[in-house]
Amino acid sequence: MKRRSFIQQLAATGMILPLSMGFPRLRAFAQAPPGSEFMKMAGVNSDAITVIIRLAGGNDGLNTVIPYTDSNYYNLRKEGELFIKAEEVLKLKGNSTMGLHPSLVGLKTLYDEDKVSIIQNVGYPNQNFSHFRSTDIWLSGTDADVFDNSGWYGKFLEELYPDYPDVLPSDPFAIELGTFLSSTLIGKKNNMGIAISNLSYVPDQPDDMPDPTTHVGIEEDYVRQIIKQTNIFTTRIIEAGSKQTINKVTYPANNPLGQGLAGIARIIAGGLKTQMYIVNVGGYDTHSNQLTAHAALHKQFSDAVLAFQRDLEAFGLDKRISIMTISEFGRRAISNGSGTDHGSAAPLFVIGSEVNGGFIGSNPNLSALQGPGNIPMTHDFRQVYASLLGQWYGAGENLYVPSALPRSFEQLPIFKKLSTSISEQAGQSILLGQNSPNPASEFTNIPIHGMHSGTEGVLTFNTPEGRLITQYRVLPGMESIHIDTRSLPSGTYFYSLRYGRHEFSKAMIVSH
Repeated sequence: MKRRSFIQQLAATGMILPLSMGFPRLRAFAQAPPGSEFMKMAGVNSDAITVIIRLAGGNDGLNTVIPYTDSNYYNLRKEGELFIKAEEVLKLKGNSTMGLHPSLVGLKTLYDEDKVSIIQNVGYPNQNFSHFRSTDIWLSGTDADVFDNSGWYGKFLEELYPDYPDVLPSDPFAIELGTFLSSTLIGKKNNMGIAISNLSYVPDQPDDMPDPTTHVGIEEDYVRQIIKQTNIFTTRIIEAGSKQTINKVTYPANNPLGQGLAGIARIIAGGLKTQMYIVNVGGYDTHSNQLTAHAALHKQFSDAVLAFQRDLEAFGLDKRISIMTISEFGRRAISNGSGTDHGSAAPLFVIGSEVNGGFIGSNPNLSALQGPGNIPMTHDFRQVYASLLGQWYGAGENLYVPSALPRSFEQLPIFKKLSTSISEQAGQSILLGQNSPNPASEFTNIPIHGMHSGTEGVLTFNTPEGRLITQYRVLPGMESIHIDTRSLPSGTYFYSLRYGRHEFSKAMIVSH
């Protein structure tokens, strides 16, 4: 059997091995030597699990979390009536201005139970509107002007496990459902996860392969070695899947996302210790026929997530698992007649029993759109990553800055257990406050606390596209900075405090 034929036939079985993607040869049964750095993970919550659902194509945030009391929303989408009528919106407790798409009934059920955190207006400075480039930015965790083929979580794992792949864990670090491994799980040196297209089927062990004595024997030996070296992972997945073969709840029929989540629930319940799962759902590039397509996508997502959460609760696993959505960008606030074109910021969901339910951030500012109808960003997506790593996994900044993320990002209060690792690692209690007044007309003051003796930083003031407007030297003892806003056009701006490799950012609004 030729190597190319082997790869093709293996793909058809439903499992994609990391070795087929340039993964280095493994010591399948290696043991951690005394004094190994392999267990940096000991300082991280080893029970925490994350399931990332990637809404590929760019999800339309305005028709997901809907500002149904804002007349701008209806005016901007008047062409083609590409809006959700106020009477159809699922109203949410504690918020009289924002609601959910009517197909998100299951998500509303979880929101009402305080199990959904909605982070508003998530994006990044200098937004790129190419699917490929923006996806690269989200998956790598880099700035928009930095090109990096490795992923934020893969780089994080490499920092945790410096002995890998010479020393292997018994279970895969991460699993992605699909036929290839996305860059999220690819480190600087190694692939840090495996891709599996169907958790309901894992190929048998290769021990019974024929042993020809012809010239193909060398190629067959190559195949044998690759598969045996990978058995350390496949065996554990088989064991977990065999131990728990049924789910506790019935998942929605004809729902591919639901079937993927059902498989994940089974192998977690079966004892697999993998801490990251990624599921990709396509179809969100809704340039046309958006109302119909979006409703179907929302229903698939909502029904699947509700069933998954209920399954985890029935298994007693729900406090260990969180769900997070990502999408490469949002869509414009303005209708194109039958759909919406590539935009900037959009809401992001974090779901689970251990999240702080409710909204984080303000409503989309539809009175200060940028360019051809882009919603101003107020939260950098890397703030969500930092919150996940710092709060959910309990990792200190020294484990993810600058490996996974290029610098410090202010964490958001997403999880019930908040981390203080940023201030502890920095040895300071720096606090960048919200400017006042906000919105600002003629001036605004930015409070800064904790700039003690020996600490000096820089406060930068930027447009959402990342253009520097001005910067200020922040000296020890300074408690605020006064900014004259009379010459600035109305809109959203960002100010950031940097000291060393740490950075905190906030958004502010100018309105004349």
